Amino acid sequence: MKHKIIVILIICAVIAVGGVLIADILRSDDYTPNAVEINRIRASAESADSFDNFGTDFDYDFTIVNENGDVLFSTRDTTPILLGQRLHYAIINFDAVVSFSGNTHSGYIIVYIGHLREGNRTLRLWLIVVLSVFLIIAVLGYYFYMRYFLYSPFKKLKEFASDIAAGNLDTALPMDKDNLFGDFTESFDIMRDELKTARQKVIDEEKSKKELIAALSHDIKTPVAIVRAASELLEIGENDKKKLANIKAIQEKSLEIDNLVTDLFSSALEDLSELKINICDITSKQVQDIILSADSLKKADITSAIPDCLIKGDVLRLAQVFGNIISNSYKYANSTIKASFEIADKFLAVSIKDAGKTLNKEEVSLLTQKFYRGKNADGKHGAGLGLYICSKLMNKMDGDLSVMQESDGLKVVVRLLLS
Repeated sequence: MKHKIIVILIICAVIAVGGVLIADILRSDDYTPNAVEINRIRASAESADSFDNFGTDFDYDFTIVNENGDVLFSTRDTTPILLGQRLHYAIINFDAVVSFSGNTHSGYIIVYIGHLREGNRTLRLWLIVVLSVFLIIAVLGYYFYMRYFLYSPFKKLKEFASDIAAGNLDTALPMDKDNLFGDFTESFDIMRDELKTARQKVIDEEKSKKELIAALSHDIKTPVAIVRAASELLEIGENDKKKLANIKAIQEKSLEIDNLVTDLFSSALEDLSELKINICDITSKQVQDIILSADSLKKADITSAIPDCLIKGDVLRLAQVFGNIISNSYKYANSTIKASFEIADKFLAVSIKDAGKTLNKEEVSLLTQKFYRGKNADGKHGAGLGLYICSKLMNKMDGDLSVMQESDGLKVVVRLLLS
C-alpha cells in the first residue's frame, strides 16, 4: 500500500513540475541580444578612420553602411541594394539596426541576430513539445495506474456486493492483493464464504425439517388407514344404531385426519406455493438484458438475434430463473455459455447451453426434481433445488423449462408465453 501512494505522489509531482516549466517557457521573452557587444561594434565603427582593416573579433556578424547605402564593411558577403531595402530586410528578419556617427563616417550598423531569435524560438517550441509529450505520458500513466489499482478493483467490489445482495454466493471475488483494495478483497470473500456456509446450513436444516415432516406424515397415514379399514369392517356386522353412529364418527374423523396429513405432506414437499408471481407484458429486449445482467462472469455469448416480441412473465422471477441457470453452468460446467432465441408455436424459446460434463439420460430427466443432484455435483455446495425452483416458477408464468443433454454439453430451454 505504501509504495503505491509513493508512486501516485511522484506522478503528481512530475505533472506539477512539468506544468510549471511549460508556463515559465511560455512567459519567457524571445532571444535577448547582447547589448554590450552591439555597443562595442558601434563604438569601434565611430572611432575608426578607415574600415579597410576593421577588426573581426566580434561575437556577431554585421554590416556597416553609410547614409547613402554604400557598404563600408561586412563580415559576410552582401549584395549592393538601396539603403531603404537593406533596412527593410533587416527589420523583417528581426535583425538589430543601430545608427552610428563617427569622425569620418556615419550611417547604420546591421547586426545579424534574426537567425539567433529564430533558433531560440525553435528551441522553445521543441522544449514545449517535449514537455507536453512527457506530461501527456505522465497523465496517461496516472490515469491507467489509478484505473488499474483503484477504479477496476472498486468496480469489482461493487459488482461483487450486487451479487451478494442478489443471493449469488457461488462466484468468488478474484484475489489481488496488489491493488489498493487488496486487503478488503480477502475480507469480502471470507464474508461470502461465511454467508454461503450459513445459507447452506439453513438449507440443510430446512431440508431436514421438511424431510422429517414428510416422513412423519407418511408414517401417520398408515395407522390412520388401518383405523379406517377396521371401522369399515365393524360397520358391516353392526346393527345397533348408536354403535353405527360412533363408527361413522370414527370414519369421518379418520378421513379428516387423512386430509390434514395429506395437506401437511404436500406443504413439506411444495414450499413454492406461497411465491407470488406478478405477470405482465415484457419486451424481448428486456429478456436479453436480464440474461446479460445474470451473466456475472461475462462468459455468455448470444449467438442469435432475439426476435422483437412481447412475452408474459415476471421480471424479478425471470431474473431468478436465468440467474440460477447461468450460475449452475458456472458451478458445474465452468465453461463458456451460448444463448440463442427462436419463436416456436406460441412461445419464445430461450436456449442456454454450456460445454459441461456429459450426464446420462436418466440423470437429465431428474434434474428438475426436488433435492436431486447429478453426479457432476460431487464436492460442490448445493441442495438440488435450483432447477426445481426454476421449473416451478416457469409453470406459474404459463411457460415451462426443460433440460436436455447434447453431444457437446448440457442445454436448458426456457419457453416464455407470447402475449
